[in-house]
Amino acid sequence: MPEKRKILFVCDKNECTSFGRLTMNLVKAVAGEFEPHVLWLKTPKFFGDKDNGKKLDASKLENPYVSHEVWAKSLYTGFIGFRSPLKKLVKKIQPEIVFFIRPELGFLVPVVKGCAKTVMFVHDTFAETLYPNSLKFRLLNLFYIRPTVRADYFVYNSGWTREEASSYFGPQMSQKPGSVIGCPIDSALFNKPESRPTFEEKKKFLRKYGIKNFDGMCLNVSLDEPRKNIETFFEMARLRPHVAFVRVGKFSERLRAIVNEKKLYNVYHFSEFHAEELRDFYRHADLMVYPSLLEGFGLPPIEAIACGTPAVGASTSAVKENLEGVCPLVDPPTDAEAFACVLDRVLAGENVLDNEKAVALLDRCSMDAFRQRVVEFFKTL
Repeated sequence: MPEKRKILFVCDKNECTSFGRLTMNLVKAVAGEFEPHVLWLKTPKFFGDKDNGKKLDASKLENPYVSHEVWAKSLYTGFIGFRSPLKKLVKKIQPEIVFFIRPELGFLVPVVKGCAKTVMFVHDTFAETLYPNSLKFRLLNLFYIRPTVRADYFVYNSGWTREEASSYFGPQMSQKPGSVIGCPIDSALFNKPESRPTFEEKKKFLRKYGIKNFDGMCLNVSLDEPRKNIETFFEMARLRPHVAFVRVGKFSERLRAIVNEKKLYNVYHFSEFHAEELRDFYRHADLMVYPSLLEGFGLPPIEAIACGTPAVGASTSAVKENLEGVCPLVDPPTDAEAFACVLDRVLAGENVLDNEKAVALLDRCSMDAFRQRVVEFFKTL
């Protein structure tokens, strides 16, 4: 048999992060067709103190790959420290393709340029466009992200991202070959229960988490960033005090101040859940609310729909691209009353999802469909 083509994926986040999970999904997608390798760029922030002495045996996983690692104190010191190990690894294993998981690793593209075909996965341009006056992000853009335009090929998580990135990075990116490969959901985890929970079962579930005496539950899963428009979610809570509003994500001092100022006794925060707990919250929510102003893809509302729960989103960016026609979208995305009216319809028993289009969306976001897009792209290189 001819040798399989080697692909080296380069990732600087652990497997519990969105980028780490995406790396593993890419490995899963190409396993069988290619020989996957992963170089983990490890820092204490995302991998603990030398992984506390633990090392994952990648060969024993369901989709085995060859694991490599290099350590630095941070991505900033890795600006110098990661270069030589990457170059040595590429020389040793001789991959045909080196795939970088995000543009912040663009500073490493020139290191392997000419030694292999370089591919960059572009997710968004938020850091550059949302914080133009931040010295941190200006330096990040100048030294880390800008070199990403030197990659040979680009893949994108959405058509919206492709257009935004092409506009932002210019002809150096827009004129090079690329493809929209999307993002998959874990359908083995995020799926419908055998039967929808009853009202009493939902109340019992919420009581386990100290959430009592409400007529329903709205869910939001998000980071604490201005683009996530969490303020609108909180305003919904003020408008509908008889409903519990649960948010999964860091509860910052900024958010705490908003909750206290509005005296929102129906808002509950959970910094993080295990994946199974998040799935159960998806399943027991009455409505997933996603008012984000900007998203390169936006997985949470799709995961909720996969779990049998309706969603409502903002009519913006990739949220609109993915969810238009599937569920209600609100324009402008700061119209809390419009979001609340969708909640009223759901609590009254109305189905706000287009079931046929929801099935098509979930099929498009399935691992099988993702695998097909990824393999087809790599086969063209």
